[in-house]
Amino acid sequence: MNTETVWLALENSINARRDQVIQLIQDLVRIPSFEGEGEVQALISKWWRERGIEPDIWEPDIQVLSTHPAFVDVDYDYHGRPNQVVMFKGQGGGRSLALNGHTDVVPVDPAPWTYGDPWSGKYIDGRVYGRGSVDMKGGLACGMIVMDALLENDIKLMGDLHMQFVVDEENGGNGTLDAILKGYRGDATIFLEPTSPNYLVVSSRGAQFFRINVPGKEAPIEHTRTTVNVIEKAFILFQAIQSYASWRAAGADHPLYDWDPTKIPVAVCKIQAGSWPSTLPALCIMEGSLECLPGEDIELIKEQFKAYLLEAAGQDNWLKEHPPQIEWFGLRFESAATASDADLIIEFTRSYRHVTGNQPVILGGGGSDLRLPILYADSPSALFGPAGGAIHSTDEYVDIDTVMEAARILGRFILDWCGVADGLTRRKL
Repeated sequence: MNTETVWLALENSINARRDQVIQLIQDLVRIPSFEGEGEVQALISKWWRERGIEPDIWEPDIQVLSTHPAFVDVDYDYHGRPNQVVMFKGQGGGRSLALNGHTDVVPVDPAPWTYGDPWSGKYIDGRVYGRGSVDMKGGLACGMIVMDALLENDIKLMGDLHMQFVVDEENGGNGTLDAILKGYRGDATIFLEPTSPNYLVVSSRGAQFFRINVPGKEAPIEHTRTTVNVIEKAFILFQAIQSYASWRAAGADHPLYDWDPTKIPVAVCKIQAGSWPSTLPALCIMEGSLECLPGEDIELIKEQFKAYLLEAAGQDNWLKEHPPQIEWFGLRFESAATASDADLIIEFTRSYRHVTGNQPVILGGGGSDLRLPILYADSPSALFGPAGGAIHSTDEYVDIDTVMEAARILGRFILDWCGVADGLTRRKL
């Protein structure tokens, strides 16, 4: 079957799905999924069953996951939080492709929304509003309508195509790791994250949460002149972290991050000390995140960061005798990147040009699940999806025009990457 003939039918079918994708995003947004993804996963599985497709559904096993080096330590299990995968088996002789989207969203702050409430899914002027609309229920819907268009036209691919609907991405990526461990891997992986259709993101920074316990001495405020104020001592370390961040950024040299003025984020984002306004605290706790670029080892960067802070502490008499305790907790990402000459990038660029007449801007991104198939499934990976605004914020929205554009580009790439099985489309195209 001629690929261009198939493409014409697929493109027309995708273009006809604008109303469908708006409704689907609204349905997904109207199900809060920040305290569990079970209900939204049930909607997705129902949607596929209505089309004659039975997803593979299972709950991640925390006991198995926790033995893996990429496991992000969490204090809960995944009961009632299933992953699911929809598989379109290929006819053979083509490359396989995995699509990935997460079904969880971040919590909502009690701030008023201009456009409905966080779960309204309001459609106004080409945008669907609501928590998770752009991150990333718009991306989920984008992948779903493309696969639905393949079904409608009975387009058979040479290589396997599957889509992973995963849990718990926002807190580290254990859902994607579990899908990989269950055997869902592709010759390439596309994460339908909100990059905007102008960009193809091919790398992710490494990251590690840190906690610094700065010891002080509890005393009434009347002793301010005769005892230590641990908040002042913590500020010494706070300034040292700022200096470290500036030093790291000044030495950063990676072509995928030339666009980013920060390049390598390192910052304290949370501080807690004391329990009473007139008592000097016995302890100050600072928490933050330390990141590294592709090609750097997060473990070596952690050692470097710790040594830098302890050296700074040694310049102060109190901190020298009462050194801070530096702990690592929670989120830990390794850095990863898809090689610039990978077939994924070459083929995607060709497909992108075919649809748009332009070239995608290829760049690097922050920490994401992209690292997992690269490092643990031998699968070159990229982020690509729609655009929107106010991600993780009040009045979050996804732009429907960009959902449709991303869907067309994705559809063409699927045909080019997996290959069209000759003579195996049942409908007349």
